[in-house]
Amino acid sequence: MFTNGIVIQKYVDNSYKGIDGSGFSEKTGENWFLNDDEILAPQFEPYYDEYIGKTYWNLEKFSWISACNDLSYIRKYINEAQKRNIKFRLLLCESYIPNPIFDASNLKTEFLGYDYAYANGDNYSAVYNEIPFVFSEFKLNQYGLFQTEEEISEYIAKRELFKQQNPPYTLEDGEFVVFRLCEIVDFS
Repeated sequence: MFTNGIVIQKYVDNSYKGIDGSGFSEKTGENWFLNDDEILAPQFEPYYDEYIGKTYWNLEKFSWISACNDLSYIRKYINEAQKRNIKFRLLLCESYIPNPIFDASNLKTEFLGYDYAYANGDNYSAVYNEIPFVFSEFKLNQYGLFQTEEEISEYIAKRELFKQQNPPYTLEDGEFVVFRLCEIVDFS
């Protein structure tokens, strides 16, 4: 897998610690939450659009993950969130998508598990949204994620079979990507 970069997510006290960050539910934290602030958006949104959120405009499927590989942007984001007393967490994202590339060798991380989500900014997660309701036979780890790559591969195969045997749009239809996620526990 490629180490793609960091996603900043508003902290939510929930057992699910994956990449889903639409912020539409109080159970998942919002990814890139400062970009929606009227005052801060001009400071953060242009960089996000050009260097992180490329998946919205990229016509070449599966070539970019909405993760940041620029430590100065991450530090700027962290500083602004801390000024506003906004609790957040930093997710280190790995995938089989080759871009962006990030050197995480100096970061202290804790492995969380594997998620199956959109590559774009809100990262809708099929794992978070489907396992409890459609695929309850799968057991997730303490973070609400698959513990191994083999387990998530089994889920994806079962999901594809389910899609073939059920009416269209029974499940979310999109370009999902397997994410290996770690939480950054020390960002010095």
